[in-house]
Amino acid sequence: MSIEAVLGARRGLVVAPAGCGKTHLITEVLSVAQHKPYLVLTHTTAGVTALKKRLKRFSVPSQNYVVTTIDGWALRIAGSFPGLCPVDVGPEVPNQFYPSLRRSVLALLREGNINEAVRASYSRLLVDEYQDCNVLQHEMTVALSHLLPTVVFGDPMQCIFSFSGPMPHWRDTVQVSFPVLTTLDTPWRWNNVNAPALGEWILDVREKLLNDESIDLASCPDFVRFHSLTRDQNANLVRQQQEYYALLRQYPDDSLLVLGDSRRVTSRHQFAQRINGIDVVEPVDLSDVMRMAQGLDSEDTGSGMLDRILRIATEMMTNVEVNLTLRRVSRILAGRNRTAASLLENALVTLVREPSRHNTRSALQHLEEKEGTRVFRSGACQALKDALSLSVSSPEMSIYEAASVVREQRRYQGDRRITHRSIGSTLLLKGLECDHALILDAGSMSASNLYVALSRGAKSVVLFSGSREFRSGR
Repeated sequence: MSIEAVLGARRGLVVAPAGCGKTHLITEVLSVAQHKPYLVLTHTTAGVTALKKRLKRFSVPSQNYVVTTIDGWALRIAGSFPGLCPVDVGPEVPNQFYPSLRRSVLALLREGNINEAVRASYSRLLVDEYQDCNVLQHEMTVALSHLLPTVVFGDPMQCIFSFSGPMPHWRDTVQVSFPVLTTLDTPWRWNNVNAPALGEWILDVREKLLNDESIDLASCPDFVRFHSLTRDQNANLVRQQQEYYALLRQYPDDSLLVLGDSRRVTSRHQFAQRINGIDVVEPVDLSDVMRMAQGLDSEDTGSGMLDRILRIATEMMTNVEVNLTLRRVSRILAGRNRTAASLLENALVTLVREPSRHNTRSALQHLEEKEGTRVFRSGACQALKDALSLSVSSPEMSIYEAASVVREQRRYQGDRRITHRSIGSTLLLKGLECDHALILDAGSMSASNLYVALSRGAKSVVLFSGSREFRSGR
């Protein structure tokens, strides 16, 4: 696909399978200066940050583009034209606010009141990850395409974020509004690491899944290692762990992502608890951290705060020993301890006697440093510590409010929150690539989730499933 074809299109769609050079193509297009900047829209702030970093790395002049999220651009329009673009609910109710915002901006675009302002501001519109657009976002893009030459980039087989509202039908709606210009078909992700056969196999799998055909998960033996799952869950877990460590021994310097069931977050945490050197990828909404912060706010006694912080710690680190620790602290408080209190025990005793935010953070820090303890959710642990620190320096905030601030800061970090070896779901790891992927239960996935999981690993894929044949059309 040439840059000229994108720039020559009045309206079109580039179908972009994973690893086939979409981001590189967008970068090359944006390097061609226009008389006005391109407007580039995507879905997440992390995606915006990642694209800007790539553009900076390739020295694309910043005056060439405006990159933001679809909803971020809508917010900017609503803020610029508040009288013309009323929103009937506040952002504190996001499930109602964003649909209301989209409807209001869509109506403004259709009425034509800002047509000249849009044309005067931008030369062209590019929309990335188009398969994640819901109906209102699609209709906003269509309205903008009447004002600006528009090319959208996406892949229906990577549509796994379908919970933000009704989605447009890809063939009957998206492709009618934006005719297909081309489908990218060179598996650069795999070619670049001398694994072209794996790339071609994944493209073939994608085509079969797209056509509701069954696939043989063991049909690429040089690059894909298939293992059958049994009814013995513990035996399955042991074998999955063995495969993980075998990959580390064989490729000690390579990156490795483990993909678990998106519906069973506890199973992913349990896997990480038993594996050294792996970290759990947290969702960007930090839902567990927000719950933990709210729980800490609800405690008003030292004993309650102690019990709460210990139980919170068990969700993020090993070897907390809640009951043993509670008994030990009780003896120390009563003066019945025969051995001197440790630094951790002193911190916990101080928390009971003075249940402040500072002492809560100190207790969490000492728990993290306890001998024999391993933090397997470092992202959640650090976010909670940051929230506690912020609530200490800004006492007018609740811990929950401080956690909300930390959450928004984390949204902009994007892939920096994901370590060299991590475990997550396809929802959390989509858009990333690694050297090796380990899929814990391919048979439990939908066709789209399976394709996203398979296409993460550039050099190899290890997968477990109850059957070597995966039937599509699910």
